[in-house]
Formats: sequence, structure tokens, C-alpha cells
Amino acid sequence: MKHGWLLAAALGALIGASAPTAQAQGENPYSAGYCEPEAGIKLLYTNRAYKIEPKPMDAPPLFYTYTILAPGGGAQHVERRSQLLFDDGSDPWKVQTGADEVRSFWPLQPSKELTLDRSDPNTGMHSEVSFFVLGLEPIETTTHIYRSWKIRRFDHNSDGTHYFQFLWYSPELCTLSAFTDSQQRMVRLLRVLKPGDRDYDRPLEVKNHHLFFADSNEQVK
Repeated sequence: MKHGWLLAAALGALIGASAPTAQAQGENPYSAGYCEPEAGIKLLYTNRAYKIEPKPMDAPPLFYTYTILAPGGGAQHVERRSQLLFDDGSDPWKVQTGADEVRSFWPLQPSKELTLDRSDPNTGMHSEVSFFVLGLEPIETTTHIYRSWKIRRFDHNSDGTHYFQFLWYSPELCTLSAFTDSQQRMVRLLRVLKPGDRDYDRPLEVKNHHLFFADSNEQVK
């Protein structure tokens, strides 16, 4: 089981085609409803990068698709159904919690909690994954400050193991502005690139736990 990869839009980046796609929800994080990040954007973090891919018109609930730009040079394209985690494509977990229940987690509020039931079809192991909203914290990049909800994730697995992680979800982005990895190191969003932006087509690579533009050996900041 892989940990430390992005939570897709912090629990719901790409939930369900059964409802119209909503974009970023205004300026008030207390009233921001469920939304999805825009297809085509590239999310560049401290030591990884992703590109959100378009969803098919007939996509089932709890479907999302993305490309891992770095590490790996964009070779890994991942499609997921019935699970909410960004990972490297090898995570077999399936989420059993319904899409409507997940959507009801929004708008986020302090002390609000969501619990997902997951199962591994290969091993039969079950897991309860809870997300508890702690409060608002600003996450600052070189060009912008994102008002973000800090969320504590806690996994309780049927084999007795546990895992926890912290996530910072930005309603403005409809995804994560930061998160902690499996070693509890904070991974921050550095840049959001949209089609047509100057650096959009530049290749990316990870070296020494940092993200670089591969064509110039320039660290992304």
C-alpha cells in the first residue's frame, strides 16, 4: 500500500459524473462546496508533479484520471474507479463509501469528519480512513497565499496497522496546497500551470527530493 501521494482534491478531486462539474467556489472557504480541479492543469509540488486529465462524459462515480509527470517523465497514466487516492498506479484499494456521502463532506468546517471504507481485492484486507477538519491555515507559494483547510487523515487497517497524514485543502484550487509524505515531511504546492502558460510544456524531473525543469536543471520554485 502506497502512502504519501496526493489525495485527489483532498478526498474528492474527481468524484462522479452524476453531478455537474463545479469549479473553485468563491472566496469564502466556509461556504465553498464540492468542486473539481480543472482538466489540463499541472500541479507542481516540492518533489512531484501531476497533470489532471479530462474525465470521459460517461465516467462512473468516483472516477478520476491523471498523469504522473515526475518522477517518471510522464510515462505513468493512472485511471481509478471507486477510490480517492492519488498514487503511483499500483494501489489496488477500492472505496466502498458512496459518492453522495463523500460530497456531503463539503463545505468543510472545523471538526467535520468523513470516514471511508476501503478494501483490497487482492488480499481481502479492510481499512477505515477518517478525515477530520482541524481548521484554516494559510499555505504560501512564491506568488500566492492559499487559504487552506488543514485535515488529519487516519487509517485503521484490519491487520492492526495504522497510518496518519496531514493534508491542506484549498477551495480555491479544488485540491491540495500541501500534504505530508510517508516520512511526515511537508510537501508544498509550488506552482499551478495552465495550458498556454510559459513553462507549461517544459519537462520535469525529481532529483534529491526536489522538482526541477529537466531542460535547464532549474529547480522549480
